[in-house]
Amino acid sequence: MDEQFEQLVSEAIDHIPAQYQEKMKHVAIIVEDMPAQEQRQKLGLRHCDALFGLYEGVPLPQRGGYTLQIPPDKITIFKHPMVELFPDIASLKKQIYKTLWHEVAHLFGLNHDQIHKASK
Repeated sequence: MDEQFEQLVSEAIDHIPAQYQEKMKHVAIIVEDMPAQEQRQKLGLRHCDALFGLYEGVPLPQRGGYTLQIPPDKITIFKHPMVELFPDIASLKKQIYKTLWHEVAHLFGLNHDQIHKASK
């Protein structure tokens, strides 16, 4: 399932609209099995809360044009929570794209309300 999941993530990256892809420089998109305990604590997640993805970095609108002293952005897609909740490939593929788009939108400075409106 590891290779297949990573292939689905790769396909999702390819489907991010071009106007966003071309501005996604210095963004690492990685796959991890589960969020680290530090990530869960930082977000205030309870044990029962699932986390599918996480953007870590400074959103583009907050940079003021400066990038030299800003660490690279990182988007992490968490495999196990999605595989457990979306057992068939079609729904898993859809959720991977939805999660990736959500995290990319954070890179561009969108908040949750804006992301939800843009997804419709």
